[in-house]
Amino acid sequence: MRCFYLPTPPKLAADWQLSQPDSLDSLIALNGNHWRKILVIMAKLSAPDDDWRGYMSKLLKHDEQIRFGADALSPLAREHYVCGQQSAIALGLTPLSEAKTFRHQKENECQIYLLPYLDYRQCPNALIADLRQLRASLVD
Repeated sequence: MRCFYLPTPPKLAADWQLSQPDSLDSLIALNGNHWRKILVIMAKLSAPDDDWRGYMSKLLKHDEQIRFGADALSPLAREHYVCGQQSAIALGLTPLSEAKTFRHQKENECQIYLLPYLDYRQCPNALIADLRQLRASLVD
């Protein structure tokens, strides 16, 4: 299980349910392109291979969770993706000091990845590829 930590939740319709087939589409429709970008980056980090588009329909339904404004790591997750300075500070972690970088640390049996906020400018494909490569090397 992996957990993404973000500072602010999206707006959701009163009857919104993650289990609905179009749940992510309705989230994007209500919140705009900003949340589409966040979900795409999450899919790129979560997909078991390079087919993140195919993985989008599974995102958040099996192996991922999101915590907003969390002050503690999820006990269910083994991989923690701390996104942005606000999330790092809330969790008592030192935020990143350089743009377009990430930092990895291991705590007990958990992998913690400190990332910039999930935005294409701050978290480009090259950073995602480097993180996926590091993660693969930790499994070998």
